[in-house]
Amino acid sequence: MKFLRIQDELNFAKKRYELTKKIETSFVDAGFIQIKPEIFEEYDEITAIDKNISTKSMVKVVSNKVMVLRPDITISLMKSLIPRWEDDLNLKLFYHSTVYKNKKNGDGIIQCRQFGCEYLGEPSIDADREVVNLAFNIFRKFTDEFLLEIGSGNYIDGFVESLNIDSDTEREFKKLLYRKNKPELEAFANSLDIKPEQKELMLNILSIRGTLKEVTEKANKYFTNDRMKKGIEQLNTISTLISKEDLDKYTLFDLSMVSKLDYYDGIMLKGYFKNLYKEILSGGRYDGLTESFGRRVPAIGFTIYFDALMEAINR
Repeated sequence: MKFLRIQDELNFAKKRYELTKKIETSFVDAGFIQIKPEIFEEYDEITAIDKNISTKSMVKVVSNKVMVLRPDITISLMKSLIPRWEDDLNLKLFYHSTVYKNKKNGDGIIQCRQFGCEYLGEPSIDADREVVNLAFNIFRKFTDEFLLEIGSGNYIDGFVESLNIDSDTEREFKKLLYRKNKPELEAFANSLDIKPEQKELMLNILSIRGTLKEVTEKANKYFTNDRMKKGIEQLNTISTLISKEDLDKYTLFDLSMVSKLDYYDGIMLKGYFKNLYKEILSGGRYDGLTESFGRRVPAIGFTIYFDALMEAINR
């Protein structure tokens, strides 16, 4: 952001500092310890782990190996921590750092400031509850006009597994879900050789959102399997926390939810300010991602897009 007047820039810097301290305090009070991620990653490693990260947007540095400026903080932290993991370890970490990507026109680099947390080593629903509750608490420091959407990686991946489609077709399906593009999704469903009950779900999946009761009733009308049922059960468990804490008015459940980062395999989160449909928070459970680094470790966390939060607060 550029300023004509020095005083305007200083006022903005003061607001940014105050916001930073509020978020840091939230993490520290919840028992999280700050950690600093590496700034460079190997290009081949990043693209092998998450094929949904745009290679065009990566900021590449060529030396003996092709390196990139960090495009994802969670992957960077897992690469550092998981190979050194010890039995019975339980870590609650947070970061305040930056990811980098090329501008779409290729003219310069975008710096995206982020806060985030990672809760590692705790497989129980208690970790899910704590992380979801922390997301609510951080939002409520700034506004009562927010919405936390909750979905399930198990529901979507369980459905995809049943379709027996190749990886390119799976990526296309998830892109359409991410964009909530109903006409293109209908055309896509009609192009596939799948069972009638699977097509029926694909044509209606974007409608499976609302209160938990509404979502459950809608989901039960359509095709399901054991993994998809597990996803619905996870939402039921999280819903207990939400109702207990009187947070229902801030919550929307969405079984069509997918993330830009295709490594969430449990609950998924997205947070917005109402009337400003710009993603401010995203996260979820990603136990499967840790296996890419040699060992399966329970893991859940979320990212706050700091610049988007600043914009929302200062509207």
